[in-house]
Amino acid sequence: MTTTPTTAAALARLLDEAAVRDTLARFADTATRGDLEAFPTLWAEDATWVIGGSEGQPFERRAEGVQEITALFRGLREEREHFVQFIFPGVVTVDGDTATARSLCQEAASGGGKFYRTHGVWTDTFRRTDAGWVFGSRAYRYLWLDFSPFSGDVSWARGNAA
Repeated sequence: MTTTPTTAAALARLLDEAAVRDTLARFADTATRGDLEAFPTLWAEDATWVIGGSEGQPFERRAEGVQEITALFRGLREEREHFVQFIFPGVVTVDGDTATARSLCQEAASGGGKFYRTHGVWTDTFRRTDAGWVFGSRAYRYLWLDFSPFSGDVSWARGNAA
């Protein structure tokens, strides 16, 4: 059976979309586990990361470059004894060696007597590198944020996620 250019192009697009979705999943996994070694590998050297910051958002965290992004991540994780992120990948658009995606996200965290639960939207750009797809930019917009204490016992602690 011969592969037509149309079939080959469709297969390449599907493989790229799967690889981008894998990067999204790896971010959630790395963030949940607090994996400081794997986290920088998800980013382009000149990437940007913005949490909140647009009009009406509760606060802003911003970092540029993989070192600053990793430092921000380290600080955010050190504040939390418990953190979990669930990602629901949405539309992925691949255009050659770049891609975009919008994904829904849920998070829950606690630490130092503080709590939060959030729903939001990640808007991402990606670049294809020799090592795979990495974030060129990542921006989070809060849709809902709750600082109420959790109504239950937290039995999971940092570092215990499989």
